[in-house]
Amino acid sequence: MLHGRIKFLRNNRGPTPVLRVAKTETALERIRGLLGKPALQDNQGFWIAPCNSVHTFGMRYPLDIVYLDRRQQIKKIRHDLKPFRISWHFLARSVIELRAGAVEALGLRAGDELQWVTHD
Repeated sequence: MLHGRIKFLRNNRGPTPVLRVAKTETALERIRGLLGKPALQDNQGFWIAPCNSVHTFGMRYPLDIVYLDRRQQIKKIRHDLKPFRISWHFLARSVIELRAGAVEALGLRAGDELQWVTHD
């Protein structure tokens, strides 16, 4: 698992949010995802790549799902995906899972871009 920070470039709509993320590096990490892990905090995310679909079978809390294309641009957002559900976007190349309500709190929209941050 790779740990780091990402920021969302929000097309001049105010401060750029920065989140701590864990990014998958292996197929096993992608398959396991957040199963059995505590709920994400407000400033945390889980980045699954490559990925274009997620499920919440076995989850105990809802998630916001952000679908990204190969340029790391947000293509679709799924708010408040409840446990025992499936969601997908065929054009997505990766997915960021966030705490339910985080997308709205961060002001994220389709078209915003993600950037990996190597320093604060």
